[in-house]
Amino acid sequence: MKITVYYDYLEEKLAPIWYVVVFPKGEFDWSKNTLYLPIEAPFQRQNSDDFHSEALSISVTLGDLTLNHEKPGKFGIFLPFLLQRAAAANVDFRDIKQLIIQVSNIEEVLSARIFSN
Repeated sequence: MKITVYYDYLEEKLAPIWYVVVFPKGEFDWSKNTLYLPIEAPFQRQNSDDFHSEALSISVTLGDLTLNHEKPGKFGIFLPFLLQRAAAANVDFRDIKQLIIQVSNIEEVLSARIFSN
């Protein structure tokens, strides 16, 4: 599994926009309930122009994200929601090669955690 953060200019400042998780076809364990990923820097940084959109992807929405106080430094993705969306789109989940998450959604989940403690 490879994690890349894509950056672009927002209001004339370089900012992270997408957190992308790439994995070889068939090598992702979809049987898990939740996938936990690190939120620690430094990220492997790429420009948004370098994004490879030809790989079969699924977007991870704000509603798919979660936190677990027993897993500090990580955020979770609730995989059953992704499987439901793939099935609704007639996509075989085993063909998905990357997860795309808006960094702003990760930030929102993390800030909600700070305010709830």
